[in-house]
Amino acid sequence: MNIGLIGYGHMGSMIVENILKLELLFDDEKLIVSNRNIEKIQHLKEEYEELDVEITEDNTELASKCEKIIIAVETPQFKDLLNEIKPFLKENCHIMYTCSGLEFENVEKIHDGKFSMIIPTYASTVSSSNSIASQNRRKGVTLIKHNSKVGFEEQKYIEDLFNEFSYVKKFEEFNMDMENPFNYTSDLNNFSMKNDIEVSTIITSCAPAFIAILIEKLASIASMKSGIPKNEMEQMITKTVLATASLKDDYNLSNEEIISQVATKGGITQEGVDFLNKNMDRIYEKLIYQSISRFNEVKMELDEEYSKE
Repeated sequence: MNIGLIGYGHMGSMIVENILKLELLFDDEKLIVSNRNIEKIQHLKEEYEELDVEITEDNTELASKCEKIIIAVETPQFKDLLNEIKPFLKENCHIMYTCSGLEFENVEKIHDGKFSMIIPTYASTVSSSNSIASQNRRKGVTLIKHNSKVGFEEQKYIEDLFNEFSYVKKFEEFNMDMENPFNYTSDLNNFSMKNDIEVSTIITSCAPAFIAILIEKLASIASMKSGIPKNEMEQMITKTVLATASLKDDYNLSNEEIISQVATKGGITQEGVDFLNKNMDRIYEKLIYQSISRFNEVKMELDEEYSKE
């Protein structure tokens, strides 16, 4: 069986490199990678020459050879790409795409086939040989949703593949009220969701950037208030974040347990915890609101685009 991947940006390259580094292909499987700039993927043939990997700059060639295709291009590029490869698709081809906000009802207007939406995270990148060998190599969360035409074995195949390097959360197909898909008003306090996948995307796929900017801001301010260089502050914060996460992951400690063991009544930590408790709710509510509002705008733009002849 041939598995194709179109697009070698941040997400596409992460998926390809993880599959190859972890040697996730079975003996009867070949990976075909397509990118408009073939020089960008030339190294795959050299670095993984012992594996069955093929490269091309011709998307239609890939489409004609593959039973499963992962499309990892930017959302605005997807429509033209699907129209390009549609005449060359194998019968019963299973198409998977990483374009968040692009609903099945839109893509099915172009091709009435098997689709899965896959929302990976850059945090799932496999890097060192230690992480490859580790039994705990899975990092981050991949969100997956299938349309009704994807059979059980096909669902299981792609879920098992991503489960090798991330934790998979599966969503069932959802019929959304497109007149008010997010059931929101301009009032932040009355904002509510009808579909969990959008919030989950913010928490899993978007969050590495949010966490990175929190580390950046904290390191910058802490450095200014001390004589310690910013890069050293970043290292201390990063190591502390990782250690705190391990307390939850390895020891199953709750947030309340961690806080109670670090903060003493009337102490420095408790002062900081009280301040954050007082101020952070509104910030995070606004963050989710702003992100979901943009989700809604994108969905409406896509509905309009895919309704055109």
